[in-house]
Amino acid sequence: MLESVSVPATPGGPTRSGPGRGRLGSNQRGLGLVELLISATIGLFLLAGLTDFLGRSLITAGRSFQDARLTQDLNAAMELMTRDLRRAGYSSAAQGTLTASDAAPNPFTQDAVAGAGDGGINLTTAGCVLYAYDLPNTQNGTRDSTERLGFKLQGGAVQAGTGVTTCTAVTGWQPVTDPAMSEITALNFEYLDGTGAVADPQQPFAASTGAAWVVCTRLIQLTLTGRLVNNPTVTRTLTHSVRVRNDWYRNAKTTCA
Repeated sequence: MLESVSVPATPGGPTRSGPGRGRLGSNQRGLGLVELLISATIGLFLLAGLTDFLGRSLITAGRSFQDARLTQDLNAAMELMTRDLRRAGYSSAAQGTLTASDAAPNPFTQDAVAGAGDGGINLTTAGCVLYAYDLPNTQNGTRDSTERLGFKLQGGAVQAGTGVTTCTAVTGWQPVTDPAMSEITALNFEYLDGTGAVADPQQPFAASTGAAWVVCTRLIQLTLTGRLVNNPTVTRTLTHSVRVRNDWYRNAKTTCA
């Protein structure tokens, strides 16, 4: 004979008040429409802020990259000009000379422009410098035609000249900056005086003098300005000064003019 066993209800457990009905899951709730709309709105604001931040970051990175390209092009041109100008007036024939009386006239301090009395470095044409020195592949102590050198601004680019005697010469000039990337808007060469100020008048300064001689020191300031071709708002200006290593010795003179 089967006996019925009553099982006590678990405290807090589910109860039934009728067929198929009870409290199971009665406290669970989903998001309402208003809550969903508020959450979506907040998400859109956050997404908009993130998008704006990323956009600004990309613009800043692009500008930094363009600025770096321009700076690199200008720095390369400035480095080339300062290093080459520093050698102006060098003559291999001067090696071993002991006294001024033993020294032969230095052909590389002869006029860069005939009759200019410029000591082998001519800055009279705006945006251009002419000079000469004994190139390593010759080293013969004679100013050969290929050793007449220069730099100038032409057609928005810095150009280097070989075998040039004037700034207006058509041949002998080659660009050293990339005109497709950067446009050079200004190039200036100026003499500085012994204090580092722009010389007035424009000439070297006397480092030492005697009764009938003078040693002239050439300190030259270079200023280079350029901008990007595809973004002219990106501009840069570089200013460097270079001391020419080979002083200009003038016999029977007492000034550098």
